[in-house]
Amino acid sequence: MMRVLLAMVYTAVLGACVWQPIVYDESAQESVDKALAEFRGEEALAPFFDEALAYAVFPGSFRAGTGFGGAFGGGWLLEHGDAVGRVTMFEFFAGADLGAQVYRTILFFKTEKALRNFKKGTFEFTGQANAAHVVGGYSAAPSYHPEVAMFVQVRGGLLLEASVGTQRYDYFPIPPSP
Repeated sequence: MMRVLLAMVYTAVLGACVWQPIVYDESAQESVDKALAEFRGEEALAPFFDEALAYAVFPGSFRAGTGFGGAFGGGWLLEHGDAVGRVTMFEFFAGADLGAQVYRTILFFKTEKALRNFKKGTFEFTGQANAAHVVGGYSAAPSYHPEVAMFVQVRGGLLLEASVGTQRYDYFPIPPSP
């Protein structure tokens, strides 16, 4: 009797897990295209677009903190202009910070090694200084990796920050079409 009950619970738990395929649909493409247009509008980034093997675009991310804080963002990894996978970013930081902001980010990968490491989910950046107000702002987010460049465009919010932290990136490849 106990085995039957455990089997029923096990089946119910597994049945409750929902798996959705990763799909780069029209909505995702629109948000990536809009973010890319904004980044391409910055003349200083032209060499990075020219030299990059791939880039990860996070069209919309959110961060908030009051001494300690966090951030989350979702986006897409593009190789040769084609989306190859979904990417997420989670961040924890500590320092002098107060407020919240919405921003977009792009990571440029210069080497295959850096791209492989990113796809493993072992990629990290640390250290930032931000100042944002209601409709814009400035962010200096130094990347401590010679094979990757990161740029941030603040879209709005109210945040003053000088902190250190760690970011974790996860990569989920788009499955091949049947």
